[in-house]
Amino acid sequence: MVSLTLYTLYNYLQRSVISKATSLSFTTLLLQAHRKLSFYQTTKEQETTKKKPITIASLAQQDHRVHILYPSRTQLASSDSFFSSCPPTKSILQDQQQSNHIESIKKQSIVGKLTPQYIPPREPIVLCHGLFGFDISGPQSIPALQTHYWNGVEDTLAKLGAKVIVTKVPHAGTIWERSNALHSILKSILVGKNVNFVAYSMGGLDCRHLLANKKDRPYNVKSLTTICTPHRGSPFMDWVRENTGIGLLQTPHNHWPHAATSTMAGTTHTTLRHDCLSLPVSNRWTSKLPGFDKLLVKWFDEPGYAHLTTDFCNDYFNPNTPDDPTVKYYSYGAAAKLPAWSSLLGVPYHIIQQKEGDNDGFVSVKSAKWGNYIKTVPADHWDLSGVSSIP
Repeated sequence: MVSLTLYTLYNYLQRSVISKATSLSFTTLLLQAHRKLSFYQTTKEQETTKKKPITIASLAQQDHRVHILYPSRTQLASSDSFFSSCPPTKSILQDQQQSNHIESIKKQSIVGKLTPQYIPPREPIVLCHGLFGFDISGPQSIPALQTHYWNGVEDTLAKLGAKVIVTKVPHAGTIWERSNALHSILKSILVGKNVNFVAYSMGGLDCRHLLANKKDRPYNVKSLTTICTPHRGSPFMDWVRENTGIGLLQTPHNHWPHAATSTMAGTTHTTLRHDCLSLPVSNRWTSKLPGFDKLLVKWFDEPGYAHLTTDFCNDYFNPNTPDDPTVKYYSYGAAAKLPAWSSLLGVPYHIIQQKEGDNDGFVSVKSAKWGNYIKTVPADHWDLSGVSSIP
């Protein structure tokens, strides 16, 4: 607007200099400028209000978030609309546009070419985060300041036609605490529903514990897919415990309820190994630490750390967490080549490499295998949650 007015005034002054006289008054010139501006604004408004063809791709870009549910931030009424929402009726052209849109998303995947005949899952996907995970961090009233733990994974799944539930459990709690929190969330919104679990890192242990111990769940879990889950623990967590004492001062049994018997499909497991963390080792470390250092270690320690050690997973958790025969179990692992000082995962990578071979910087391929193992993805541990910006 301003530039057009100045341009008109410039033309007036230029004509005045050339002709040595002004045939138009200044007021008349301003009226002309006003009319030109009004015409310009009307034209722009007409252009912006023109109807654009509605495509499935544009619908996916604009409306896909209706298929994402954050239970910790959403009212129960919103969850009802989440399950009742249905895709619009599509023409043959729209079907082709949706197919092209899906293909463009597939090409961006770090796991390579996906199945050519993609069909969105009929049942909702429940995303379960790992250690120190969350759903969304930041003020709900200012979306621009929010951080999403999955960093676009839920958006991509929704654009591909899936319904996605993003859960939040205690970030560094015990498996038992996290499993109970997950069950409490799901039983309030999934009564009578079928779902598929997709769990990252420690989230896979939470889901396995839930499936083994919550037999009266009002929802039906069809499958569990774990991604880089340390089913047999991580040698790096053993190293941290042995070299710093973190993971010893808060032993798993101090935060684990009585688990005398676990029964699944007629099989009873009573082999609870309360000696899986050697008490002499714990006493040796706690006796070495001065008072202040002991307090410092305890301040850094978290209940979940000890649950990621190899002896806890192999001698205590796995024998007492049988698979549910009604659920299909799938798993993915990852492997990367990380120089020692290239990233925060460099040192853990080399510690695990010496013990168990190929790994992603926190979990070995061997430890990630559970149920039907699908493939090993060329990525590090953080890539698989979508957080590739961490050094």
